[in-house]
Amino acid sequence: MYRTRGTFSQDLKDANTTLGAYLRSTFPYLKPIQADYKARADALAVDSAGASATMIGTAVDLIPRLIAEPSELPDSAAQLFPFNEGYHEELAGLVALANDPERETQARAAWGLALCVSAFRAGVAVAPRIPELVRSREFSAPLMMTEAPPEAVVELTALRELLEARLMSRLQPPTVFGPLFDLSRPGDGQRIAAEADLISGGTLVDIKSNLAPKTKAGDRPDVLKPEHVHQLLGYALLDYSDAYEIRSLAIYSARYGTLTDWPLERVAETAAGRAVDFSAERQKVWDLMQDEIEFV
Repeated sequence: MYRTRGTFSQDLKDANTTLGAYLRSTFPYLKPIQADYKARADALAVDSAGASATMIGTAVDLIPRLIAEPSELPDSAAQLFPFNEGYHEELAGLVALANDPERETQARAAWGLALCVSAFRAGVAVAPRIPELVRSREFSAPLMMTEAPPEAVVELTALRELLEARLMSRLQPPTVFGPLFDLSRPGDGQRIAAEADLISGGTLVDIKSNLAPKTKAGDRPDVLKPEHVHQLLGYALLDYSDAYEIRSLAIYSARYGTLTDWPLERVAETAAGRAVDFSAERQKVWDLMQDEIEFV
């Protein structure tokens, strides 16, 4: 029985799901990777100004794609109303504004797009005004530009400047934004909803906007949580056919401006505490996910 909550991010947090249990039991030795991450981390560069951490994270995830593919609609935002041409035209307007020379305009557009993405991914309760505006034909790019609170503009402006300097210059072709995997593509074969941030030159990159807790000294040294390592390994395992030829894993820590990468083989074998045949592990995951689905 393949036990799932329906999305990879949810399964990752639940040891009672098939993937959650598999990742914990197969890759339990994460402290060496966490220690290496800590040793290579930079100091905090962009603190919170009080904006929603979840929405900031969604917006920051979008920014690399908005920069690299300025004419493309974010898939998750477009899928909220996939057949509504007026909605898509206004989304295109937001995408154009996200690359305006003015930093405040960029930030407001990214926030507006993040609201649409969140409404699709987490349900309309996250952003109930958007479906209401679309249905009443009042949804517009200018209106969405007014949605970002001042603290969000401050944070997103600083985070984008740091991302442009620390991440974009290190991306190499081919770069795929929002990659889906063999078992997560919509259709008859989909077994779980799983969409990574990006794959660049064979490196799977996950963008994190986490703000580490304060120490007694009052600073916030960056930390790597166990689920972050399992998330990277999990995405790589879902690439059953090796379509993306993933050979390394990386985390871009948006508030610290650090891109930390490791060879996939090193992460897998360190976390497993043994030699790992990654192709064989992909086959195990594939076989586990072929069983009858039970939602938990």
